[in-house]
Amino acid sequence: MPWDPGLAERVAGALLALGVHGARQKGVFGGRGFLLGKSTFVVVWDDGILVKMPAAEYPGALALPGVVPFAPDGGRPMGTWVVVGADAVAEDPELREWVACGVRAVR
Repeated sequence: MPWDPGLAERVAGALLALGVHGARQKGVFGGRGFLLGKSTFVVVWDDGILVKMPAAEYPGALALPGVVPFAPDGGRPMGTWVVVGADAVAEDPELREWVACGVRAVR
């Protein structure tokens, strides 16, 4: 699945705005993953993002519009990962909030 390079740049910008340094990028799940250490916390995937949620925030995230559990190949959902649709990250403040959730999940 192709990923949106412009969205990947926006995620990198969100990390800078949040004061998060040392994140690296690599291919993950066919998208562009962002990692801190060895832990992936956000993946730019198609025109949206996958986000690793803190366990306590996972149920609330699923109640939001445009957010569904991440279930690779339509199988069993993968832990606390969610798919956040393009509409939910169309604006930078919303994107920053999702990126911050991912960072909290791996710290």
